[in-house]
Amino acid sequence: MANSNMSYLYPEFWAAGFDALDVGQYNLQNFVSRGVESKLANAGDTVNVPIAPDFGIASDWTPGSNIVPSAVTQTQAQVILNKSKQIVKGFTDAELSMSAYDLVQNYATSMAKSIMQAVNKDLYLELLKTPYFVDATAGISEDYIADAATKLSENEVGLIDRRLVGSPGMIGALRKIDVFRDVDTNGTNSVIRDGRITRQYGFDIYENNIISKYTPADVAGAVNNAAGYDAGATTIVVNGFDDDTKPIRVGDMFKIADETGTPWHTVISTEVTSKDTTSITFTPALAGSAADKKVVTVTPTQSLLAFTPGALAFAARAYATAPKPGAMSSIVNVQGLPVRITTWTDSATLNLNVAYDILYGMTMVNPKRVVRVLEDA
Repeated sequence: MANSNMSYLYPEFWAAGFDALDVGQYNLQNFVSRGVESKLANAGDTVNVPIAPDFGIASDWTPGSNIVPSAVTQTQAQVILNKSKQIVKGFTDAELSMSAYDLVQNYATSMAKSIMQAVNKDLYLELLKTPYFVDATAGISEDYIADAATKLSENEVGLIDRRLVGSPGMIGALRKIDVFRDVDTNGTNSVIRDGRITRQYGFDIYENNIISKYTPADVAGAVNNAAGYDAGATTIVVNGFDDDTKPIRVGDMFKIADETGTPWHTVISTEVTSKDTTSITFTPALAGSAADKKVVTVTPTQSLLAFTPGALAFAARAYATAPKPGAMSSIVNVQGLPVRITTWTDSATLNLNVAYDILYGMTMVNPKRVVRVLEDA
């Protein structure tokens, strides 16, 4: 039955698109720290999150001797609401004559998905900045999950609230491993019955559809500095990358030919010239010198993320719904995200315009609380 009551004029109608979106697909916003949101409500668009310093092991002291305190240097991470995302579509009379069900299924759900994808992609890229990883590019197994748990423990990360989030393909690979699906081992047949992996190796395990293998348009370049670089450098100038259509991005992994130990490096940021990558900032620092013209090779990977919520601080806010002539707005809080939905009529085309938008920000607070399991999937 076609629409006859013009319910599509109201933002609440389009909010039904979130109801049809599987809550398990885009979930990272619910697995990270949201404690700064209440502060942002009272303090504008920026909050400084103090990072607990590591004072090391207490030293010997003789009671009665002079006490000489050392200064405390407090480091902070800033959460700034600086990411504004929007999806806007115009609907003709022909499209609006569809049934309410078809409008929601065909359009509202896709618009809701667009917002969820944007938020989850940014969260994923921020978590990829951690320098801690387990190399499982040779093929995933339960051993690498155990190794990720061990690395978190070595980083003095507590055992409580650990999460393991991966792409459907990566979680699907875990389902095929006996230790994850064996009833005698797990005491449950949830994998066989529901496809759901119960808590394993100290992790609650989830899928996320935003996680996928990313392959830059060009994965081979070279060091571009006549003097080369000494051990300890964290930024190199490069050339030879023709990657403007799909650039090297944060979280990509690369190696430099003939570097001592040939270690992995994680891209923290890049600079481009004429749209191609010409500088890469990374972690960890060079283990040895890198001579001019040495090949820089990016290896496309995707990552299982092993982390605790305190690794990353995230905050989101909906834009104001102040009345505007000819427009109606409503805020929908769904899957942990406050999204503003606005409807209005285009005076020139008479199309109904529908916009979803959101304001948010995030920052890595403690990279030790994240470990990537690299998979060449």
